[in-house]
Amino acid sequence: MSVNFKFFPFKDFIFSVVPTAASYEGYLKDIVPLELLSNKFVELGVGAGLSLLLALVFYRENLKSYKKSLAEILATGYFSNFTGRLGRILDSKKPLTFVFTDNKECLVNPENIEVYVKLPDSLSALKKYSSDVKKNYPIAYLKDSPTQDPLWVRGMVDDDGKMTIYEYPRTLFALPSYLKKDFSTQKKAEKNSIKLFAYFKAKIEGFRIEFSQDLDEERIRFSDTP
Repeated sequence: MSVNFKFFPFKDFIFSVVPTAASYEGYLKDIVPLELLSNKFVELGVGAGLSLLLALVFYRENLKSYKKSLAEILATGYFSNFTGRLGRILDSKKPLTFVFTDNKECLVNPENIEVYVKLPDSLSALKKYSSDVKKNYPIAYLKDSPTQDPLWVRGMVDDDGKMTIYEYPRTLFALPSYLKKDFSTQKKAEKNSIKLFAYFKAKIEGFRIEFSQDLDEERIRFSDTP
């Protein structure tokens, strides 16, 4: 296991763990032959070794906490942007005009809009779904967007005027830039992304419960499956 010293608890090790090395003496005398403990340096060495093991445990916990926090931060940003962006569409009181990349304009009533949100289980699943959406559903810009930045989605409008929007957390593509070692190979990326995506999805699930009063889940459908 390679160690990133960014997460090594030097402060805890120096000020908390190391001073306890000498305190192991009483315990060691009960489990280690007395002749091995005749030298104080041996006692301190064994104690320091045990302290180092504790420090490595702290390291793993710090690293796990960092990765979980990173996934949850991305989930918070995505959910906030997602609800803000689509909220303006679904809560509109008047018909909306969408302009597709072929310059085709479609007038859509907000009550006729459904959103499918895919929450992939892994990086490969995210890549596949992203590719499928880009291949099958064009970008549609909201005409007269209430914000300075163009508001766009990917989807389609059928002949009955019903619009279906296909959404997924693009923000998850940022994870490899923060955790380069975890995503250094395809095999590592797939394995590590499963746990990170689970943290992300758990946070989103928490938001869905917390803000259930504001989410119309009859029109915003979350899915873990393709």
